[in-house]
Amino acid sequence: MSTITCILSGKDGVGKSTVAALIGEQLALLGRSVLLVEFEEGLRCLDQYVGANQSKVFDLDDVLNGRCELDEAMAVSSLSDNLSVIFAANGKKSIDTEQFSTLVLAVSDRFDHVIIDTDCSVETLDSISSFSMNNIVVSTADNIGTRDAKFVCDRLYDMSITGVKVLFNRVRRDYIADGITPNLDTAMDNVGVPLIGVMTENPDVIKCTSRGILPKKNSQTYKVFNAIALRLEGESVPLVVI
Repeated sequence: MSTITCILSGKDGVGKSTVAALIGEQLALLGRSVLLVEFEEGLRCLDQYVGANQSKVFDLDDVLNGRCELDEAMAVSSLSDNLSVIFAANGKKSIDTEQFSTLVLAVSDRFDHVIIDTDCSVETLDSISSFSMNNIVVSTADNIGTRDAKFVCDRLYDMSITGVKVLFNRVRRDYIADGITPNLDTAMDNVGVPLIGVMTENPDVIKCTSRGILPKKNSQTYKVFNAIALRLEGESVPLVVI
């Protein structure tokens, strides 16, 4: 049975898809079989992020509507043979959440981890409530970001969805020092859920995702997301904040 993790956010532009890709890559590098799924409507980017943009023509919409078999829509990342991806449809299409739940359960015995890059609509949250084990809400540390993240976390709890944690992304130390954004302790208090990781604003992230390459082993990006991957594996590792 897969460990199923959903990556969510309260607002656009916080790096949700980037986080999904980097966690998936690190789990694959640990030797785990990983399936990344873009459960979005017309917002396709994971193909570029993990170096699989030329390998498949079918997408999630094709699978759910019977236009192809599941394996025909799975692209293998150029970064690791352990990492497969099902892409979002090109163009905005309505996705049946009940069919999606059936799909996730169907692949759950084939992979060690299924990571779902998803939106936070009521319909989607109702769908993932039946199978998601970890729910990582990606947020910036500013007041607007944490307010929106808290709204998402509260909605998850109201729906009895467990395993909710926050990941602060694109954090800037100079903004914290100048009082533009709160420190991480205050940001955590504002969201009100446990912290799973912190990633500062770093050009290395854009370099990796725009080129579809892995972060270097000595880089901040590698260390932060390797630690998150290990924590998803159930290991007790210190929180990496660099």
